[in-house]
Amino acid sequence: MKINQAIVPTGLFQFISFLRRAIFYAFFYLYLRTFLELPATLAALLGTMNLTGSLFGQLKIWGPRLNHQPSLAKKYVVRGEIIAAFTYFIAYVAHNIFLGFGDKTGAAFIMIVLLSLLEIFWSMSDLGIRFLIAQATEGQHRGQLVGFIDGIGLIGQIIGFLISGLLYRNGLGFSEGTIFYVVVVLILLCAVVIQFYPQVKRTDVDLLTSEHPQNIRELLKNHSFLIFILCLMVLVIGISSSTQIFLYYGEDQIGLDFNDQLISYLLILFSITGGLITPLAGRASDKIGRIPVIIFGSFGSSISYFLFFLLGKQPFLIIAVIYSLLGACFALIQSIAFAHTADILPEELRGTGFALYNITLATGWGLAGFIVGGPVADLLIFIGQPTAIAYRIAFLVSSLVIFSGTLALWAYLKIIRRDLLPTSVDMNHFSN
Repeated sequence: MKINQAIVPTGLFQFISFLRRAIFYAFFYLYLRTFLELPATLAALLGTMNLTGSLFGQLKIWGPRLNHQPSLAKKYVVRGEIIAAFTYFIAYVAHNIFLGFGDKTGAAFIMIVLLSLLEIFWSMSDLGIRFLIAQATEGQHRGQLVGFIDGIGLIGQIIGFLISGLLYRNGLGFSEGTIFYVVVVLILLCAVVIQFYPQVKRTDVDLLTSEHPQNIRELLKNHSFLIFILCLMVLVIGISSSTQIFLYYGEDQIGLDFNDQLISYLLILFSITGGLITPLAGRASDKIGRIPVIIFGSFGSSISYFLFFLLGKQPFLIIAVIYSLLGACFALIQSIAFAHTADILPEELRGTGFALYNITLATGWGLAGFIVGGPVADLLIFIGQPTAIAYRIAFLVSSLVIFSGTLALWAYLKIIRRDLLPTSVDMNHFSN
């Protein structure tokens, strides 16, 4: 399979996918929190239920099948996108019925339930595209290629944030359906684009019978992968635990007191710096190792949140610089972490392995807001602290969680360098 033939459709898929996510999710949590009047913790329930659906779908259904039939990856992407487009339309219609009766809570929960059930099936697309990207980037320049693909995706995210800021209109973009309709079209376009991915040939792994699937028990024997995933989960939870809260803090009158347009600019800068750094970080990781680059990004993320806690209300320019640093570091971590995961997973374990990787990233939109960011802020507000103070303390908690993950990752690097972890591939090139 020629690399260039595979890079083009995967890059275009990532562009449209990031575009779609930015349009929908840039203001969706704000829509739940302000327009539909859900508390911060309940608004974060969407991510937690999405994570549950994704966990079940990827680990119990799609991952084990991809372990012994990698050629299914392309079909999974197409089917998942088609199911998603249909479900998004149904979710809008159902939530609009509740709004018609004046039941904002019902409208919020019907969307949360339907989008969470969708994750069981949409997760086949998430898993399939990871598999295809890993196949498209085989070789010693994987970091650079993955960074290039992610950079293309982040360009789409930038455009998505711009469009979202125009469409949101204080919640009307969701309640009137405009954002839903745009997203449905983009999802279907993803299904069309991936058809141009070169036909995935059946490999020796496909010949494994259902009597000998490489499942989660086999993956547990790969200690290097499991420890890395645990470290990554701590980082993702720490970084993402306050990304949702930051939107509330940004609009809070005694917080940053920014309008929707300024928040859109912040989100755009978050993506621009990420798009600029991922190709460079990928090239650096090919030369000096994946883990040192990830440690650099995690330390920068911890510093960013500590500065938000320490400085409080500041002019837009200062906040923009710090938020841009956070965006660059988070994009760097995600991109290089995927390259490292692809490095250390043998093909026969990529199904369940990438499932665990995807779920680890999904904790950022689920557990992070539900058990860390949301409860910390809500508890402090409940006991009488001003909202802005509550949000700033949540940022401090995020900084400390990220720092603990950075230390764990540093210890992981030391263990790898001493060859104390058995793994399926030579780790020396990827962790120097």
